[in-house]
Amino acid sequence: MAPPTSQRAAPAATASERFVALAKTAQFYWWVGHLVVLVSGTLYYMKRPFGWDAANGHYRRAYLGALVSYAIVIYKTYGPPQANLAFLYRLIVDENVEYLLLALMWLWVKPMVVTLVPFVVFSLFHVISYTRSSLIPVLAPGVTEEVQRARRAGGDVALSLAGRVSRFMGEWSSRYYLPALREVGVWEVAVIGGWTVLGALSLQTSLLVPPLYFQFLRLRYAFSTPTRVAFRRVRTFLDKHLTPPTANPNVPGVVTDAYIRARDFLVGVGNAIVDPAAAAGGQPPLGRG
Repeated sequence: MAPPTSQRAAPAATASERFVALAKTAQFYWWVGHLVVLVSGTLYYMKRPFGWDAANGHYRRAYLGALVSYAIVIYKTYGPPQANLAFLYRLIVDENVEYLLLALMWLWVKPMVVTLVPFVVFSLFHVISYTRSSLIPVLAPGVTEEVQRARRAGGDVALSLAGRVSRFMGEWSSRYYLPALREVGVWEVAVIGGWTVLGALSLQTSLLVPPLYFQFLRLRYAFSTPTRVAFRRVRTFLDKHLTPPTANPNVPGVVTDAYIRARDFLVGVGNAIVDPAAAAGGQPPLGRG
């Protein structure tokens, strides 16, 4: 029912009031956590060349920000913990849980320079997405409709500063999001995976790190198509450079033999993860076709 004609409509909320209302939501603190990851991670990589003491604080703050963000999204998704196997399985297969546990591990062990890259990349896109969809409209109401009208009109349409920023963020994210995910997958498999093994062999990191990290990769391989694609890309690259007839002639035969044995073992593990029945029945290894 319409209000009485003598009753005045409530005045529109000011920008500060809208911002305060936004800041009371859990998603705002999810964004803050990702902002901490992005800023602290960037500062870490800027200061890392000048020594650990100048960078370690940023490294740990970045992972604390990641823990806040992932904990919020997990709680919003599943609510309080439940003591049953179905609930536990839902957690195990959730990538947010997997990355929360991974962030805990990286926070616990000696800092490794390569581990923050995926978290910083993910946080960059999360920060841009939330800023565009929630923060800018709070500070500049109507900007979403303005950008949509300009998109429908096509061509060069005059936009406000907020509209130009929002449109740039949307176009940039659309262009680079999927390529960034593909490269992050390769980074996780090849760079971080190799770094953890070399770190353990040189006693620079705990011997527990490689098996724990490869358990993370195992879960990602089972439930993430981009991760499986990343494994295939890494294998294609290594096959080209380490196996005949395209291998570099300077590569020792013992290295080629060791690589082939390791590759075939990992392919078997991958087959067992994706299709246990087919692997047990002697189907050809994944990716050889």
